[in-house]
Amino acid sequence: MLNKGNIYLTRTSLPAVYTAYLEQFQRDFKLLLKSRSEELKLEGSMVFSFIGREEDQEINYPWVVLGMVLNDMVLEGMIEEKKLDSFNVPLYCPTIEEVKQIIEAEGSLTLQTLNTFKMGWDSNLQEDVHDFVVDNQMRGEFIAKYTRAGFEPLLVDEFDKDIMDELFSRFEKKLSQLRDLDKLQYTFLVMSLIKAS
Repeated sequence: MLNKGNIYLTRTSLPAVYTAYLEQFQRDFKLLLKSRSEELKLEGSMVFSFIGREEDQEINYPWVVLGMVLNDMVLEGMIEEKKLDSFNVPLYCPTIEEVKQIIEAEGSLTLQTLNTFKMGWDSNLQEDVHDFVVDNQMRGEFIAKYTRAGFEPLLVDEFDKDIMDELFSRFEKKLSQLRDLDKLQYTFLVMSLIKAS
């Protein structure tokens, strides 16, 4: 309930919400590192890649836009406000510094490299295929489809299954209306680690 009106971290989220997300990520990532290190022989290495964020980047991902749509549906009486307020997307996108600190604190693996790369929300959508140009409507449809594939099972548990078509139709429309949709990007963190001696 601390993250009232949001399903993820946004500018309106309280500092306590950010702290709760970070602390849960720290616990989960430390356990992952410890578990994987136990599977490696001495000086064995592994590579991790996951969505992160730049230090100065606003926490802004498609699921933040999905939260806006859910808020609209609350205002129209299609969804109960208490259901929205009790739902939070269970993932956290860390910064490079947060990842470095956790790896060092856990101690079973040593960081060899840590890099970032950017990928557009619609990066797998082919432009100029068969003589048509991809516009924001097509981008919105593409992003809505893969977001639905990933998030619908979580949303159905909290919200009525019968609203999913309407929710994702509105989500697609809202995405299509974003002027800078072609500039919105994920930041991926890619790191290689070696088992500490």
